Amino acid sequence: MRRLLALCSEVEQAPELIGKTRELSDRLKAGVTLVYVKEEGLFELPIYEGREENMEAVREHLEELLRKEGLEEWALLIYENDLVDHAVLESDREDSLLIVANQHEELGKLLQKSDRPLYVIVPEAEHHPVKGLYVPDVVGDPAPCFHMVKRLEPKVGWEAYMDYQFFPSADDAMIDPVMGTMTPEILIQEESQVIESTRERFEAFCKAEGIPGHFEIGESGIEQDVQDALERSGADLLVFAPTDRETILAEGAKGLLANTDVDVLVCFQVRAASLEL
Repeated sequence: MRRLLALCSEVEQAPELIGKTRELSDRLKAGVTLVYVKEEGLFELPIYEGREENMEAVREHLEELLRKEGLEEWALLIYENDLVDHAVLESDREDSLLIVANQHEELGKLLQKSDRPLYVIVPEAEHHPVKGLYVPDVVGDPAPCFHMVKRLEPKVGWEAYMDYQFFPSADDAMIDPVMGTMTPEILIQEESQVIESTRERFEAFCKAEGIPGHFEIGESGIEQDVQDALERSGADLLVFAPTDRETILAEGAKGLLANTDVDVLVCFQVRAASLEL
């Protein structure tokens, strides 16, 4: 049976995580494996006293939550530390369709080690989004990831945003003894054919999907540009669709995972093309 991996690092946030995972599993007709990873170093803080110190009590508590959600095909695994490594190991072992996780500072490292779709749940959000901002990469095919997220969140209204990050080389930026300084405006003009081709492909994608789109040449770095676009859009779900783990957009996704107040989904195009949701 196809499976989802739910990655829990905070017992207090488990109800939100399990509830959202159950919703997604219903849509995908998939079983669920909940992986709880106890971060041992955190036990020195008072907030982690009590239930989390007794791992048997934690197991019973999580099992009760899983049963209450009405999940039929579920499994529970409990580990200590190394959250990212356990997530990679178990998602590979089960060939998970999707990883659903509580917001955690280590998740950027997970994107460095796995290209499985990752859905990050922000604490105390609604988790029933009505508007999504879809951010595809400047290269590759944005359609497979978009079709995947529409399957995951069929009630969301979408708009798309593409941020073209232009980085001239050191040689380009040098002063020419005849032409003088190569300003950013001149460099962009020389790059204009590539920029225009990228814009046209993005606009064709938006037209084909019937969604509004905004294309811009980034000025503040990918993280800040996407954050600004998110605020302008009023979206309550942010979706990144990098081509692979090495692109500028992937780096921006890693940086924003722990720094947004809306749920975030990351879908790598190289993986989405082979997913059968």
